[in-house]
Amino acid sequence: MRGIAIVTLVVGMLIGGFVRPAVAQTAEDEVRAVVVALFDAMRASDSATVRELFHPELDKMASSGVRDRVAGVGFGAISAFVEAVGGAEPGALDEKIGPAEIRIDDNLATVFTPYAFHYNGNLSHCGVNVFLIAKEGEDWRIVGLADTRRRQGCEEWLK
Repeated sequence: MRGIAIVTLVVGMLIGGFVRPAVAQTAEDEVRAVVVALFDAMRASDSATVRELFHPELDKMASSGVRDRVAGVGFGAISAFVEAVGGAEPGALDEKIGPAEIRIDDNLATVFTPYAFHYNGNLSHCGVNVFLIAKEGEDWRIVGLADTRRRQGCEEWLK
């Protein structure tokens, strides 16, 4: 009888050690996870994951900045971005982000976050990313992306 009690106690402790209560994620956690997953996939050169994070109908992303002393916006194809990620050596693309301002209403979220982009360990540029993320079914996907880019003043950008 005592042996059964010990076995029951040990089995209970083992099961209790493996079973953890589910931690409910908030919508903000889920939205933040999309942004983090994008930059993790870039570092890993995982183009399949990058493509999955974007809504299938999104085909362009925007970058704004000053070129030749004139403010402007350039647009690039998501497919070209995905190909560039897949063609990079793992670890070559490293975008570090600062604190994110996330706003959510219903199934729509915006994420505004400073970043510094490093290529092969060297600082390339910095600025702000602005994501528009929408929930479709159970998944949050990027439906819009724009950024600013500058090459100077980056040292202080993420402090």
